[in-house]
Amino acid sequence: MKKIIIAVFFLLGFVAPLCAEDFKEEKSTHFIVYYKEIPKEFVGTVIEYAERYYNELTQKLGFTRFDYWTWDKRAKIYLYPDQESFSKATGQPAWAGGAAAYDQKTIWAFPREAGFFDSLLPHEIGHIIFREVIGGSRRVPLWLEEGVASYLEQAKRIGSEKLILEAMENKTFIPLKELGSIDAHGLRQRSDVTLFYAEAVNIVNFLIERFGNRSFGDFCRKIKDGKSFDDALAYAYFDIRSEEGLSDIWERYLRDKLKTKSRMIL
Repeated sequence: MKKIIIAVFFLLGFVAPLCAEDFKEEKSTHFIVYYKEIPKEFVGTVIEYAERYYNELTQKLGFTRFDYWTWDKRAKIYLYPDQESFSKATGQPAWAGGAAAYDQKTIWAFPREAGFFDSLLPHEIGHIIFREVIGGSRRVPLWLEEGVASYLEQAKRIGSEKLILEAMENKTFIPLKELGSIDAHGLRQRSDVTLFYAEAVNIVNFLIERFGNRSFGDFCRKIKDGKSFDDALAYAYFDIRSEEGLSDIWERYLRDKLKTKSRMIL
């Protein structure tokens, strides 16, 4: 979870290393990867996964008119050979697995034993794409930002419902109204961070599964156009007119799931 918290931190502001003079580079349709002392085979795999995540996220979340990352507008990924060189260049603590700045469309990372391809990379790409779609200065609930960023982390998305239903049984569930009041600073003070992320990605998944990706894309574009969160919901979803309406329909869905689970146990 530390990796995810640092990702939030960087979205709030990050001063990048100044240049890439000593880096080699590889380009793809939507990315430029700068690297040093990294096997070219690994770089090729990074590009392969990055392009796949780009295509998956833009298609599955209804961002079909999103095409801002070509030619000189490509996103950048800086790969360092190890934790030490990464921390020295970025000034980040030893436990940080990577960093991202959506305003610069840039990710900084290094090869890790686990989690690089199935967690860190899709999460940071998700943050950057989402901010490109809604606009860098638009204010949205943190759960929406993190829900989109976590969407392609399959284990997190698929496992979210089980975790949430257990929280409902244990009376530790976070209602959407409370979830929407949690900002990045507040999140770092909580003991239920894992549940926060589970609920965040579950809401995004619920909206897409129940109403389709086109509506979700329309919702995000209305935020970019300057609509409030509630007004954007009302525009994109006939059955949801506000955060309260979303809370009602999502939590009712979860309660029905919990009842089904209880009957199966009996």
